Amino acid sequence: MAVEYAVMLLPVVAVLLLVGAWKWAAVVALLVLMAWSPVVLGGGVRGAWLRRLFPMHLFEWRSFVQHTHPFGLLIWLAALVFSWLPVLPMFLLGIIALMVASAQEHCEPRAMLLATAADARSLLRIKVWGTVRSMAVILLPVLVAATMFQPDRWWIHTGFGVGMMVLVAYAIVLKYANYRPNLRLEANGANVSVAALFAILPGLSLVPLIMLLTEWPKARANLSSYFNDHRC
Repeated sequence: MAVEYAVMLLPVVAVLLLVGAWKWAAVVALLVLMAWSPVVLGGGVRGAWLRRLFPMHLFEWRSFVQHTHPFGLLIWLAALVFSWLPVLPMFLLGIIALMVASAQEHCEPRAMLLATAADARSLLRIKVWGTVRSMAVILLPVLVAATMFQPDRWWIHTGFGVGMMVLVAYAIVLKYANYRPNLRLEANGANVSVAALFAILPGLSLVPLIMLLTEWPKARANLSSYFNDHRC
């Protein structure tokens, strides 16, 4: 397995050495150590230490870690390692954002709604702000590093970061606008994909925000029936 990793990493290390990126070549070469990582973590839960970083009410994030670890972590590390490149880091972060958005398709039981918040307004606020903060933690290290290497592109990195946070917030609000207990809203994926396309296109990043604001009242109205609180 170590030899397979070495064969896959060799072309990347060679290119980094050719361009004089010695320290990045050393970092990438260390990835061969993954061959000695445990196949299954204790308890049979993948990414257990990462799952503990998220509170229980952000169960979507815990599920995301469970289903994507260690690939999600590797994608993020690759984005950080290659932050000196102009496009690749944002492409990799975009993949992570789409995976996070897809994790919002699973509707929790009604009992979890009632255990999370007292009403629809509070639930949306808790879910959206919790996810935006978590997404910011993922985005900021890579985007700050990319800006250090390419300071003239700071406005591109800032716009991209805001766009990705709006995208995941929209995925949450869209989920609760169509919420049905214990269902998976697979049809939401098409709308999220459209929002993601607009989020990365220059001059059109406001479209996902408009979509978010449009769905917010629908989400509150839909959730109010489950909370039996029509004052929302």
